[in-house]
Amino acid sequence: MDMALVDPANLPMLHPSRANGAQWFKHHTQVSTAVRRVIQSYFRGPWYSWKRVPPFFRQALFNLFKGIFNWDPTINGQVESEFNKLAAYRLRGMISNAKRTGVKPDWILSEYWTIMQAYWATPKAKANSEKARNSRLSDRSGLGPHSHISGSRSYAKVQDVLEANNEDYSFIAVMKKANQKPDGTYVDQRAQLVAETYEKLVQEHLTQLEASGQENVTAENLDQRVKNEIYIKAAAAAPGSSKQGVFGLGALGEGLPSVNASPSEPQPSEVEMITNRMQEMETELQQSREENQEIQKRLEAMEKMVESFASQIA
Repeated sequence: MDMALVDPANLPMLHPSRANGAQWFKHHTQVSTAVRRVIQSYFRGPWYSWKRVPPFFRQALFNLFKGIFNWDPTINGQVESEFNKLAAYRLRGMISNAKRTGVKPDWILSEYWTIMQAYWATPKAKANSEKARNSRLSDRSGLGPHSHISGSRSYAKVQDVLEANNEDYSFIAVMKKANQKPDGTYVDQRAQLVAETYEKLVQEHLTQLEASGQENVTAENLDQRVKNEIYIKAAAAAPGSSKQGVFGLGALGEGLPSVNASPSEPQPSEVEMITNRMQEMETELQQSREENQEIQKRLEAMEKMVESFASQIA
């Protein structure tokens, strides 16, 4: 599609207030799906994390996103910030899934895939992977390690499939799809606790609606935004809850509001944001140098092995 021919007035609106049907990153999964598709359509390097995406390409990806949604120019900075946060976690989930399966996705060129595999074979990458693995397998307040039935598919992919099939793809639906067996039981104890807490909160919400005079409102016809908000509360309230993200959502939970967060929490000034970003870039540059050196050493070692083998058969 030629984005230049699209009239912005005909595009879905984005606004944090979500008034008049507007969507927003923290509440509408259509936005998350759009971000995934933008990344896949313009993946132009061995980007195994969002930090590895050069500023030029980050801007290019955001420009593509502009062709999918419309928003007031006064909140452009806020939209771009939310886009970068969501893109970082969507990319992490997409790359993690590709790495776990060992199968190169169609949207990654072979030359990029080779470099990414070389990086994952470095001691530093292996150590980080092991650390993350140990964290996933840790005992969660006596509930045991997390398990699900979605296989190698990320929660974001589970949601995409539900949406493609015109099924409910709210957060509770995604969690159930990944953790609930056909007989209705759960493979993960915490998933069951979250589901039970969710049902309790839904009933409380329905009672409030009935008290306000609304009729014929059921759990099934609740707005997806309401379902998602209730699910976030349920995940935080259920036993064994963690501060490390919303249970059952993976990368989908990034950027979601914390029910325990203070609404008056001060935001960093523009100067502080620039300073912090400069410090991050310095750290990233140093890490990039070290990783490039490690990859170069491995490539040189492989070249020597090839040369040695060639000399033996000559």
